[in-house]
Amino acid sequence: MKKTKWLILILALMLLPSMGIAEAVYPSYTYNEWDESVSTPQGYTVEATIRGAQAEGGAWKQPQDLCVTPEGHILLADSGNDRILEYDAEWHLIREITQATLENGEALPLAGPNGMHVSPDGTLYATLKTSAQAFVADLKTMRVSLLIENPKNPLLGDDFTFAPAKIGADNAGRIYILSTGCYSGFLQFSPQGEFMGYYGANKVAVTPEVLFNYYWKSIMTNEQRQNMTSILPVEYSNLYCAPDGFVYATTVATSSPVNQVKRLNPLGNNTYLARGDKEVNFGDEELAVTAQGAASSTLLPTFVDAVVTADSEFVFAVDRSYGRVFERDRTGNLIAVFGALGTQEGTFRQPVAIDLLDGKVLVLDTAKNNVTVFAPTAYASLVHQAVSLYNAGEYEASRSVWNDVLKHNSNATQAYAGVGRALLKENQHEEALKYFKLGDSREEYSQTYRIVRLNRLRDGAVGAVAVVAALVVLVKVVSFIKKKRKKGGDEPQEKWLTRLMKQLRIPTHTVFPKAIFHPFLGFQEIRFGEEKTSLWAAIVIAILYVLATIYQYVGTGYLFNQNNIADINLWLLLAKSLGVLVVFCAAQWSVSILINTSGRLSDIVITACYALAPYTAAIFIGTWLSNYMLLDELYASYIITLGMLWGVVILLIGTITCHELSFGKTIGFLLLTVAGMAVIVFIGVLFYTLLEQLITFFSTLYVEIVFRM
Repeated sequence: MKKTKWLILILALMLLPSMGIAEAVYPSYTYNEWDESVSTPQGYTVEATIRGAQAEGGAWKQPQDLCVTPEGHILLADSGNDRILEYDAEWHLIREITQATLENGEALPLAGPNGMHVSPDGTLYATLKTSAQAFVADLKTMRVSLLIENPKNPLLGDDFTFAPAKIGADNAGRIYILSTGCYSGFLQFSPQGEFMGYYGANKVAVTPEVLFNYYWKSIMTNEQRQNMTSILPVEYSNLYCAPDGFVYATTVATSSPVNQVKRLNPLGNNTYLARGDKEVNFGDEELAVTAQGAASSTLLPTFVDAVVTADSEFVFAVDRSYGRVFERDRTGNLIAVFGALGTQEGTFRQPVAIDLLDGKVLVLDTAKNNVTVFAPTAYASLVHQAVSLYNAGEYEASRSVWNDVLKHNSNATQAYAGVGRALLKENQHEEALKYFKLGDSREEYSQTYRIVRLNRLRDGAVGAVAVVAALVVLVKVVSFIKKKRKKGGDEPQEKWLTRLMKQLRIPTHTVFPKAIFHPFLGFQEIRFGEEKTSLWAAIVIAILYVLATIYQYVGTGYLFNQNNIADINLWLLLAKSLGVLVVFCAAQWSVSILINTSGRLSDIVITACYALAPYTAAIFIGTWLSNYMLLDELYASYIITLGMLWGVVILLIGTITCHELSFGKTIGFLLLTVAGMAVIVFIGVLFYTLLEQLITFFSTLYVEIVFRM
């Protein structure tokens, strides 16, 4: 019995290492509608790692690119050894290429091969970094049909230096070369090698710094301008000519995480946009912050290569900053994330190239001198199958596969959207709405809701007309009964609301309507009227304003609400609404004492609250209306803006009247009030910080005393 127990224990310990190897060392995740990462099943796992030090043909040295041929062979640019290695799918060496043959029979040494591209007909396009050359040759014979070196053209300028790094060719045979140090885009050549111009130049992002430098240069002398640093567009890092004719380009050193992977059309314009023509952030949404002394900066992704599947449905790009590979579909939906920075299998130190072979992803790491082969899991295969079925027009079949995806991953927003699209094609609009909402597909939700809303209006038109007619009849009947009572001499009974207000000792007379619709007369009565104005109306408005703020946060229609309801912070909402109102009143009262105006504290509170009344009403109305509007219908925001402007007018008139100031002095008075609010907030933050430090001090002192006793 004891021997059996020991045998079981030994077998379990033997199984532990294999279990550890099977588990990926990198996290797998996607992002929800609030750009928060949520876990997902693994999309790709490591199938093999080919180490250059142990590869057939001798150790690799600073490899810079890899490329899969139409035959399924793998070309590797072993730049440090001045050669190109050709392997089969099992990584057995087929041949070592160290030179090509020119048309005149001379040998062309492969001096530092850096970029490669193989067309469907087996033509090899390659760049030689050391000799600053690019050539086109037949892959089997390595006979060169075109050699490009030191091109001359007026567009290039006299000081242009040709430094070819990466290369590609489209379906028409046009050649695209990335030249290091060229910020005007790719160099485009005809199939005969004639320079055609720049292609797909990046634009300088318009930032405050750029605008300031532009203005500063406009007032400088020519000598001063020459001494200033020039602001140049970002430089491309790589390109991939896809089978569909588009050129996919990756960029480095950008100031923003969006548009780092582009799909350039023949005109050089970026067409890789998400649904609704939104810019795509191909990498992470949650970016790391790096400390640089006392300052800090956001670590942006740096994409160094991209590749597209044969059907152009999925795009893979490798990020050097985070060491991750991202897979997205053609509309920017995130499919999978795999890889990381590290030393274990499945991680990278300096990835430089990526390609696909039979559905597997090959990633070349020049620092590790290896190629990592990632194979798709069953989950990723399901996603690919669902997308392919939908694009083939088999909507019902795609819906079934998407449902299988959701069984594996309830966080797959793309799966919800996929089911919604399938339901939409089947004219199940109401059901499609639910899935588009779960999939955070607002544009498609809006398009579908347009149809649903029209159907609801059409179905409910008769009932709506009947309700309106009944209300009209009811109003007429009530009006007729009132007239009969007046003729009969009956004394009108006191309204229940009036009786309740008297019991609570709330004044039944208020100038609120007059202050809202006739502000000059209303505030004149508040300031100089014989009867004392009650604060009850102002208090009620303040309470309604707080409720309106909360209602706007949670009740805004799905299409316009970017808030995460689960993260609601009532204290923060209270500070943004009631807190701002209290600070405003306190600041204005303090300023009025300093400059000796005639306004009383009660007048200030009433004016501020009455000014909030139109805005509060507009928030309620606009928020309710937003639940029935489409993305291109901004009536709800127009109503809220109108209410805000109305409130500003009331605040101005109320301040002028209650403080007896001119219009110009009122503007200055309100600016001083804003400054006073800033001072109050600063003092409050300072007091809170000091109190926190004091509490920490006494807590530490108490712990020390207890510990030492």
